[in-house]
Amino acid sequence: MGEYLPGTLQERLKELRQAHGFDTMQALAEVLGVNKTTYSRIEKGVTSTINSDMLVQLSKLYNVSTDYILGISNLPEKTYYDIGELGLSVEAAKNLLTKKANPVVIDYLLRNDKFLYATKELNTYFSDVATMAFKASNSLYGFSYDLITEYINGGKIPRDKDVASLQKELKAKRVPAESYQLTSIQAQFMTAVREIKRQVSSEVKDYTSKNFSSEVIETVRGEINKHGDLLDYSYEDRKRFVIDAVKVAVLNDSDYSAEFTERLDRGIEVIMSEIIDLWKRN
Repeated sequence: MGEYLPGTLQERLKELRQAHGFDTMQALAEVLGVNKTTYSRIEKGVTSTINSDMLVQLSKLYNVSTDYILGISNLPEKTYYDIGELGLSVEAAKNLLTKKANPVVIDYLLRNDKFLYATKELNTYFSDVATMAFKASNSLYGFSYDLITEYINGGKIPRDKDVASLQKELKAKRVPAESYQLTSIQAQFMTAVREIKRQVSSEVKDYTSKNFSSEVIETVRGEINKHGDLLDYSYEDRKRFVIDAVKVAVLNDSDYSAEFTERLDRGIEVIMSEIIDLWKRN
């Protein structure tokens, strides 16, 4: 969607309502299941706050973040979803939150078309639809082969080179269904991995050529020194100060795209956290 100009809660509510075809506040209120007066007082600014239930309803209806509606963010894209909306199990979400699954790697994979195609093929593979189709196809080829053999043995067709070639072709077309599917899935997945590797290598090369300098180091040192004596703080606080300092040094005043900056921010969070924990253990 891109980034929009700053706006207040009231301005955002009006813009979003009109953009989604609700010409009147009455029409929107009916969809939300609230009284028109209740809603109109919020949009007109008579009431300066909005209750959480209505905020969540509007976020889902317009498919934008709650922060965007409130005017806190100028980026309408949602940065978080309910587990139910994503179709993830609680265990899968827990693995992401506890970093058992690297969120940066998952992010790259979910952005890659080849990986998405591989997941669709996996879904078909798990559902056995394709396997049944291959079995039916193999049965047809087998029936044709047996029928030709029967006609040859019965003298109805000659045992010549053309017939032998047809039999050979029919036999070759009979393939193990699961083997074919897994080969295709593996090929798509490995293509996705290679594409991501090239993308990451290119980004890292561009990133390192611009950012690892004495100026960055000085900025990190300056940001950390703002907090005074770090021994006055807990380990988690000190860790947070260092991570935030690196983000300021690397991301501030950069000419990266918003998308790359967001990924880089998450990457710094994960990598620096692991490095600092490693320092502590050693």
